[in-house]
Amino acid sequence: MVALIRPAVLADAARLGKVHVEIWQACYRGILSGPYLDSLSDVRHAAFWARILDDSDRAEGVFVAESQAEGVVGFADSGPERGGAPGWGEVMALYLLPTWQRRGLGRRLVAACSEHLLHGGHDALAIWALRDNPARRFYEAIKGRAAETRPTRIGGAVLIEQCYRWADITVPLNLDY
Repeated sequence: MVALIRPAVLADAARLGKVHVEIWQACYRGILSGPYLDSLSDVRHAAFWARILDDSDRAEGVFVAESQAEGVVGFADSGPERGGAPGWGEVMALYLLPTWQRRGLGRRLVAACSEHLLHGGHDALAIWALRDNPARRFYEAIKGRAAETRPTRIGGAVLIEQCYRWADITVPLNLDY
């Protein structure tokens, strides 16, 4: 099965909300509490994505992975690094349904975000991931350098996020896909 990477549009908001919740419930079980994960609402997440995609300044940094059979199967969101130094961009979200992982789509989504950020004047990249998330090894595989950590509160739990950095944003663009 093949999936294409394309910019997200407002009409994707409902599917983004559904996929977002499905991914969190599948991938963060054992990291976040079951009751918290079970309380996630695809309607609330769809509204969140509709707000982002309705904002022309933000929408252009959101990309989806879409299969002909299933529609949106993953997504990435990028923009200036939150609280970062000038020139740093950030991939703030990168999610793929488990059945679509390990097919090169994560690399292609990071590349789409990196290219968008590069054209926006960013020359470096950061991605934050929960330290307990085994998928974070993906960032090391695409040559991210583990950097600082920070606490974050999700669903009443305090977890640690690990930052991965690329001082040269073109590195994810030049990897073999």
